[in-house]
Amino acid sequence: MEKGLLEALSIKQDPSSMKFEIDKQTLKDLNIFGASPNDKSLFSLFNATFCAGGKKKLTEFFSNPSDDITFLTERKETIAFLQKHFSEGIDLDKNSLDFAEYYYRHANFLAEVPSLYAVIMKFLNRLNNYKKFHLIDKGVLSSVKLIKSLHSFAQLLREKCELEECPQLLNERVTELLKRLDQKEYKDAIHPKRLNVFEIIQMDYVFRKTHRADLSFFLEFIYELDAYITVANTARQHGFSYPEILPQAENILQAEGLFHPMVAGAISSDVSIDAEKKLLFITGPNMAGKSTFLKALGLSAYLAHIGFPVPAKKMRISALSGISTTINLADDLALGYSHFYAEVKRIKDVAEMLESHRNMLVIFDELFRGTNVKDAYDGTLAIASAFSAVKSSFFVVSSHIVEVAEELEKKAGIQFGFFEVNAPAGDPTYTYRMKEGISNIRLGMHIINKEGLIDFINKLSK
Repeated sequence: MEKGLLEALSIKQDPSSMKFEIDKQTLKDLNIFGASPNDKSLFSLFNATFCAGGKKKLTEFFSNPSDDITFLTERKETIAFLQKHFSEGIDLDKNSLDFAEYYYRHANFLAEVPSLYAVIMKFLNRLNNYKKFHLIDKGVLSSVKLIKSLHSFAQLLREKCELEECPQLLNERVTELLKRLDQKEYKDAIHPKRLNVFEIIQMDYVFRKTHRADLSFFLEFIYELDAYITVANTARQHGFSYPEILPQAENILQAEGLFHPMVAGAISSDVSIDAEKKLLFITGPNMAGKSTFLKALGLSAYLAHIGFPVPAKKMRISALSGISTTINLADDLALGYSHFYAEVKRIKDVAEMLESHRNMLVIFDELFRGTNVKDAYDGTLAIASAFSAVKSSFFVVSSHIVEVAEELEKKAGIQFGFFEVNAPAGDPTYTYRMKEGISNIRLGMHIINKEGLIDFINKLSK
């Protein structure tokens, strides 16, 4: 094993605050966004927004994980409150929203004085069915519909908050909404009445000139609420729960009933990592469920750090400063890297991340699969041992090399899990559930014999 790599794992950590670490390899491994818009990704699981602005807001949430406990807690509490009380969201007309957005983006005026503007526009409308008046007329009426819907929602929310404490984030947003709606300029918009031409021109002047920032706020409020309601409905549909985010000093990562949300009929497992044993070493034969579990753990930690519900019955996690996974690492032929060298380089890159990020979740699936068995054994043993000595991050490493696990049992700071396989005389059956301990099941030759591979090749020699 390269000496420089092992030295790199002797981490000297910088206590300064840094942006949450998440790299392209991790985003790809966890399939956060997918390789193309049509991929079945984690984002696509949540992406059922009412409008394009809501989708953009959801993308923004997904793209900005954080370790700010206050921020994450406020967001998850907001989503949980909406899940409980507002599964349908705001009663909005999609066509009105679309036109209000279009109207907002086209702020052109013929005059600065509303009364003169009204006279001119009314005259032109009668003579020529003037297109600009059509935009103003429909734009104002569409915006008025949105304001009425927002006002009704805010009033209903206030009623709910009298029965149950409203989350701070949502309370702040609604307080600001009501403050803006309480202005005298919106009296005609909130209270139902038929607007005449003069009133429409006046409202146009308010919406797109004097109070343009208000209309922007109203639209942004709708987008944000749309994203939150979508997340809440996804949580309800798939049985997600809301994680407890703890201070980094707690040094804990616990999940009960953890499952992969994009695997049909996924089997759940429990996991608990703490300050005493911060490296979890997982064994088990191929197809037993190791990789699926690792992905489920990684994406659950990711969701927790964007303030979202997670695919688990219960989760407690101290705030992380980053997540790094190595599950589907490819050769880099363009740079002339073999798979083994790509693995070595990846481990060194992770070590460099750890030098500047104190609290990370690091996941490796099958270390050193790109080399011979002896080097894989030595390398896995050396790297796992080095990681186990890093005090402030969590590590999860899987391997089918059982002998490494047996040697690691002699070291402190490591716990062991395996994926159970029932393999009596007949075909193996997989439980896809992790248990404590080390697997001693080897199924390679069983599968080779089952497929009749040796017999088939022997026929070729006759």
